[in-house]
Amino acid sequence: MLSGEVGDGKLVAVQVAYIVYDAAGRLQSYNARVPEIFPAFAEQDMTGRTRDEIREVLRQDDAFRKTIDDLKERTEGNKLLSSDMGGFRFGEDGVFAIDDLPLPDGGVVTLIRDLSAKKRTMDAVARMDAALTKLAAEEAIYNGTKARAYEIITEVACEALGASRTDIWLLNVDGTALYAQESYWQASAGHQDLGRVDEAVCPALFQAIKTTKPTSILPVTEAPELEGFDLQMDTALPFQSVLLVPICRGPRAVGVVLVAEADCERIWTVSEISFVSYLSGLIIRMLEAHDRQVAEEGLRGFNEMLEARVKSRTQELEQAMETLKLAQDELIRAEKMASLGGLVAGVAHEINTPLGVALTSITHMAEELGGFERAVKSGSIKRSDLNGFMEAVAEGTMVAERNLERAAHLIRSFKMVAVDQTADDVRELDVGAYICEVVDSLKPTLRKKGVRVSADHKPGLIMRTAAGDLSHILTNLIMNAALHAFEDQSTGEKEISVRAKKIRGNVQLEVSDNGRGIAKEIRDKIFDPFFTTARNKGGSGLGLNIVYNTVYQKLRGTIALEEAEGGGARFIIKLPLEGTGV
Repeated sequence: MLSGEVGDGKLVAVQVAYIVYDAAGRLQSYNARVPEIFPAFAEQDMTGRTRDEIREVLRQDDAFRKTIDDLKERTEGNKLLSSDMGGFRFGEDGVFAIDDLPLPDGGVVTLIRDLSAKKRTMDAVARMDAALTKLAAEEAIYNGTKARAYEIITEVACEALGASRTDIWLLNVDGTALYAQESYWQASAGHQDLGRVDEAVCPALFQAIKTTKPTSILPVTEAPELEGFDLQMDTALPFQSVLLVPICRGPRAVGVVLVAEADCERIWTVSEISFVSYLSGLIIRMLEAHDRQVAEEGLRGFNEMLEARVKSRTQELEQAMETLKLAQDELIRAEKMASLGGLVAGVAHEINTPLGVALTSITHMAEELGGFERAVKSGSIKRSDLNGFMEAVAEGTMVAERNLERAAHLIRSFKMVAVDQTADDVRELDVGAYICEVVDSLKPTLRKKGVRVSADHKPGLIMRTAAGDLSHILTNLIMNAALHAFEDQSTGEKEISVRAKKIRGNVQLEVSDNGRGIAKEIRDKIFDPFFTTARNKGGSGLGLNIVYNTVYQKLRGTIALEEAEGGGARFIIKLPLEGTGV
């Protein structure tokens, strides 16, 4: 007797069903799997019947009629069945492959292999693949449109996984509450408005999310993670299994994707968990795009505010710009229109620094004057106050005069530039002298912060470069060090040094400080756009990125970060002596 056939009144279940026909084409035996697939075999004795008779019996069942007719059509002319013919569907959810194998005695054994699980797996993979294709074409995810992105992600998740419900929840800043962003319910094909869940109500849920690992919950009624989570259950749709996949930004969870199944106690597969994890990654990408959009809008608003303040407080700048426009009109009549764009941008950018420094110096002198007047009125004036006032006014006057003269000189002496030049004039300059000018222009501002800045250079070091870009780079690095390097430092000297020297046809600039330094784990990110450690203090994260792009793209140089002596930070910039600037 073959293993698994009918015998001694017992049925032995096996994975592959088989039916044995003798040489006359009549059923001889079958194993226990056959009645599980075809209930008619359990209801009546099929032994001794021909294949056509058995098929006619099976055909009486509505669930088998179409498949039996298909079998007859494919085997017309006594053709043997083969799995190459494709799968056959028996019942509501069963897909089987059938093979007829000839036996030595002239009989035939029909093997029936259950492909249902494989078919379900393939269908699931196909659904997830289609879902990924659909998400890849959804612009809302990549441009940071949160409402639309949440809707499409939850809908696609339910469709791809065949799930009953998908939620997206985000944690608040301190991680003590979850706020529902979107909840899609497959049964009603609608989006539900949910509220918030507090950690004090269901601490086990928050603990599971903060592990940053997916959690499969089965059965739901006994899960501590859902205890107190009233928004998870609905009397009309009781869920039997739940999958929680945290939404992680780096090593920290910022939310969770909840997928629920109402029809059965479902065991989530590895591929399904990976799919939901991918959706969590898309949510992070969308949130980052939204943050960038908000940051850019904030930066635009900040620039507009600065522009309005400069216009209202600097009559000198308006007069200089008017002079510049007159000069531009003269050149328009003498030169081609093609040079106008580069001329306007170049001159405007070049004079912006000295005029801004002059304004800063005048504002500083005004503050010193106010303090001096208060001391005089109070009658507590001292010689040291007078000396300090005179020193500050002398230095401020010198800086303002030098920079205003420099601006006037630039307006008088600017040269024509070609259309393909950038906004910065490329000219020869004495690197050491120029560095000293930049450092001197920043001293009034740095003095208020208690920061001392010094310049060290080799005399006679001449290079050809875009002076405005060089000034912008040095100013950015010095002010960045003054703002961040000495935070929470109340004692000790605060020093920033700038050095310049010639190394094998290049100019090497070094800007270093003796502050707290930059942590190793973020050194690789400091030049990334929008990366900042001072977001809560108004930092945009664009300063060092602009420096990086200016050095590499415009000046054709390199910039690197190293640890300075004493633990501070040191930026090393290498620029070619000739041909810098584009």
